[in-house]
Amino acid sequence: MKYVQMADIFGAQLKQDIHSEEKLQKSFIGGVISIIVTAVSLGYFIYVMDQWRNSNILPKSTNTIKAEKYSSIQFSNENLFELCYWKYSNEIIDPFRTTDNILMPVGIYIISGIPQEPFSLLTNKTAISTYNSNLIFVEDLNVIQNSEFNPKLNPTKELIIIITTCKKQLLLEDQTCANQEEIQNFFTSQTNILSFWINIKYFNSKNQDFDVVKKQYYISFEQERAQQIQVIVKQQNTQIDTGILFGSFQEETFIFDAQFLMSTISIDFFHKMLNMESFIAFTIRLDPFSYETQIVYPKLGEILAQVGSIVSIIMMVQYLAQFYNEYLLQNSLIESVLKNLIQNYDSIKNSQDKKSKTILTKLQKFAKQKLVFTNMINELSRIELFLLSFFDNIENASCYSVPRSVKSHNYSFQQIMNLSWNQWKVFFPQFQIIITTILLMTKNFQIFSKHLSFIHKQKRNQ
Repeated sequence: MKYVQMADIFGAQLKQDIHSEEKLQKSFIGGVISIIVTAVSLGYFIYVMDQWRNSNILPKSTNTIKAEKYSSIQFSNENLFELCYWKYSNEIIDPFRTTDNILMPVGIYIISGIPQEPFSLLTNKTAISTYNSNLIFVEDLNVIQNSEFNPKLNPTKELIIIITTCKKQLLLEDQTCANQEEIQNFFTSQTNILSFWINIKYFNSKNQDFDVVKKQYYISFEQERAQQIQVIVKQQNTQIDTGILFGSFQEETFIFDAQFLMSTISIDFFHKMLNMESFIAFTIRLDPFSYETQIVYPKLGEILAQVGSIVSIIMMVQYLAQFYNEYLLQNSLIESVLKNLIQNYDSIKNSQDKKSKTILTKLQKFAKQKLVFTNMINELSRIELFLLSFFDNIENASCYSVPRSVKSHNYSFQQIMNLSWNQWKVFFPQFQIIITTILLMTKNFQIFSKHLSFIHKQKRNQ
């Protein structure tokens, strides 16, 4: 039981009352400062907690670049690339129409440097772009990079998208090609611009979700010259910790950017390899360098620590209030002591005379010294010795000029205090000094002050 009590960290201290039911010195100014400090601290706490709840406090993020010897991307339910013809006028012909088709986007996978069978990107399930033209995209896109050429892993796989004239052998059902005259008129009658989008992702720290951003490029082409564009996509692996107290991780890998390398080639550049001319050729590859990002949202402990550090700075104002209250407490004690010791203390205090002010300062300094704790211990010892000596003197009253009535009776403490001034002088010449000490140290404060006044009157009468 004893050791359990020793382990108690919630022990209570005894606080002596300054006044009735008042253990601490308090003041109006201290109350105003306390209300302001509490209101500001509570308001800041509510503000920070609201910001944290709404994810307005930015998480910590660390980024590292990592060289991947093998990596791959697979897009089945979403499109990484989209392209369409820019119809800047309603009279402009869309070359990617499925009926009387003029230009055909052809996809060819290159596996270990060997071209695979070409396939058309035209589909009968057409999607309309913002330019009111058919939207072209790659379904089930799969790209692999194996920079180490590890035979145990899948070989490097790239995709080439060639914009060429309509190829009948690649048409689907209900699709037709335009005649040669329509194809020729297409190049001579209008400016040809292709709009290319890459759908990249980024993490939105506010709603804690991944948002898709369409990064758009405009590519012009002509009948005589072709554009070759290498699209090197960059992959990112992101880990997000959204736990409140402990870690709660989610992980996702996505494409966050792409690098474009463009060059001009002849339209017959791919003719010998693929047996088709090209006006625009996209080569889609995967960058071996990937990015790893770790995003950690602030935990509850960090938020409370942040609030606590700011509140501790705000609470520095409390020292002003504490200093003021200590000043009031000390002054009130000194005032009480001096008022009971000196009858005309108020007149001395209110006097504008320089001499009176000097006397007041000395009196306050004297009272302040008497209220020091070490001095209180010494004065209590002196009081005890004085009282012992005092009552011994009463028992041996025959040695002094004391009235017979004092010697023949057993006086109580109250009766002793009613003795005349001459009788007090006989017992102890330095009685006034000791009485001052008693006034400072005992609980009979008011009794001694009354008798001290009585003694002063007796002295003046004599």
